[in-house]
Amino acid sequence: MKQNRAHMSVPAIAVVTVIAAFAPSSVATAQEKSLIPEHYILGRMRILYAKEGLSAVSPGDVDENGVPDQVENVAKQLWAAHRLFCESLQFPDPFKSERYKDLTCIQVSIRHPTEIGGINGVAFENAQRARLIPEGKREDRALVMAVSSQLDPIKNGTPAHEMFHLIQYCATYFKKGWYLEGQARWSEHALAKEGLGELKYPPKGPWPQIPQHLELLAKMKYDAEFVLWNPIAARTDRNGVLSDKLLGKELVELRYSDGSPVVADRLLYGAEVMRDILIELGEQDDVAFKELGYETWSEENQTAERNNPYIYKAIMDVLRRHARPVGRFDIPRPKR
Repeated sequence: MKQNRAHMSVPAIAVVTVIAAFAPSSVATAQEKSLIPEHYILGRMRILYAKEGLSAVSPGDVDENGVPDQVENVAKQLWAAHRLFCESLQFPDPFKSERYKDLTCIQVSIRHPTEIGGINGVAFENAQRARLIPEGKREDRALVMAVSSQLDPIKNGTPAHEMFHLIQYCATYFKKGWYLEGQARWSEHALAKEGLGELKYPPKGPWPQIPQHLELLAKMKYDAEFVLWNPIAARTDRNGVLSDKLLGKELVELRYSDGSPVVADRLLYGAEVMRDILIELGEQDDVAFKELGYETWSEENQTAERNNPYIYKAIMDVLRRHARPVGRFDIPRPKR
């Protein structure tokens, strides 16, 4: 990620007009998109929403400040995820990254699930011009995401999951589901109760995994959490405590509208190794770019199967530094 390379993936499109990212049969056309005229700001989080129409949010407003609780709760979860990972735990920060030099804000549209492909959330990798609001400037740049108007952020970690994708995007150009979704699923435990999810692979290994396991891993998405990311976290971290000092007063005291803490407990296993893996992936994508003969980080190149060995090598190189003994993983070279 260090090199200043041309990036020519599919352009980021405003959430209100995105169609191609989802199955056409499940998404309304751009002309049919519902209006989301309202906005709410928390730090650098800008939440766009509607009080009426298809994408209307829940009207509950406990503090009677005119902003629906659902909107404030989405903003709080996003703000907390960014603060925890990028400030407290020192993960790569989109606002400080080489890739997003002029980034001003994270812009989040709350939409009916039929307008975002029937899913709970999606985050886009390319920065774009932010929607103009009275508090903003014409030149403001945003990373954008959309979340479902049907989710309750008190019970659902989708906003934090999508925020972690933005952290991944700023760290590396690699885009493979077993890495992106598996690690993002691990990240959900940062704000949720319990510091680690289920394990379906022994933390002691063997590492690297045997070839048959690697073949299966490359075909996974969310389930990669259980066979790679959670075992790595368990292998490298026996403590997992997020102290009040580490979190800081604002995170410790932050509450949802029902009074429950946004950071549900003080446990997250594997934060240090996960941070170092993202940093190493930023180094390894430079190697892949050169060795695989890429001219740009096109969408095709970002998602290419031949990236898999480079991603896994980065993971194993970091794991070996954190937990010995871990064997070397060498990228298979074509026979001459």
